[in-house]
Amino acid sequence: MDFELTEDQKILKDNVRRFMEKEIIPLVPEYEDKQEVPPRSLIKKLLPFGYIGAMIPEEYGGFGADLVTFCILVEELARAWGSLRTIITVDNMVTTMIYKFGTDDQKERFLPRLLSMDYIAAFGLTEPNVGSDASSVETKAVKDGDYYIINGTKTLITNGSIADLVCVYASTDRSKKGKGISAFLVEKDKSPFKASNIPKMGLHSSVLSELVFEDCRVPKENLLGKEGEGLKLALSGLNVGRCVVTFGVVGIGQACLEACIRYAKERYQFGRPIGSFQLVQAMIADMAMELDAARLLGYRAASMVDQGKRCDREASFAKLFATEAVVRIADRAIQVHGGYGYTREFPVERYFRDVRHLTMAEGTSEIQRLIIGRDLLGISAFV
Repeated sequence: MDFELTEDQKILKDNVRRFMEKEIIPLVPEYEDKQEVPPRSLIKKLLPFGYIGAMIPEEYGGFGADLVTFCILVEELARAWGSLRTIITVDNMVTTMIYKFGTDDQKERFLPRLLSMDYIAAFGLTEPNVGSDASSVETKAVKDGDYYIINGTKTLITNGSIADLVCVYASTDRSKKGKGISAFLVEKDKSPFKASNIPKMGLHSSVLSELVFEDCRVPKENLLGKEGEGLKLALSGLNVGRCVVTFGVVGIGQACLEACIRYAKERYQFGRPIGSFQLVQAMIADMAMELDAARLLGYRAASMVDQGKRCDREASFAKLFATEAVVRIADRAIQVHGGYGYTREFPVERYFRDVRHLTMAEGTSEIQRLIIGRDLLGISAFV
């Protein structure tokens, strides 16, 4: 059992931290206040560090890294800017799926554009009536010669309105329910669809969109995998996704902790820094303890993925604990800052808004508890 990062990982973490401090963090308040998505030119500055294609082999244009290394990158980006983190990790997820499950033709057509971020990708599974029960997808895809005709609506889709490519899940055989769902790579310029953004609580510099497909014609060669394999593909990366979300919130938690330590040393009341008061120290100590526990749970799950071990329980432990812990951490961060914590003069109110969504992403806290319970008891509570 080794709790140390490798020398290469330490160097990467330090280099990324310095880059974020200099190039990214100073820009965040302006973009977030205006609720603007960062320009493609800014997003592309992340490419040399391996944020896109981290786990794709070098011969395909990736970096050949393991999941633990990617999680280090995710934490540092989330510490700097939660909105940019969510843009990147969703984009990377679809890119990695195409590498894993795409045909040679699909890899040739899409990977170069995705790995250079000339294309941004979105993952289109959730629908107005379909959330945790992914097998009940209502969007339909009907074969018509050399095309599939897609009709339906997707909602709460990260990157939806800015995406050049969307991995859309649609039913090709309703009678088979989950086994009748297929995945399609939909290029917006060739297979147009309508997109509108949904106003939301946090992550203001990323978009959450509704996508409407009306007789959207998608070439049959854009079917990802085989007909009926869509849900299997979507679920294949759940443990990776839960590790990524874990470090997405750990990064925000780290930013909360650092903000509180700074403020507790600088803010004076009753003639001394508030950090000298026992109850303020207690809040900060609890924040640090929960954050460290969340990070360790995440590293364990990511390490198990890298070793090829099954880790449904461990990934759910990490995702569930980390997301709920960092909501508490962000809440305490506001409390440490007092009335100022409720204002936009300090970043902690943004951290709270940004993290609140993540108890629902990649499976709600309630779903995580059911997965853990099923694993422990051997009895499924799912209907």
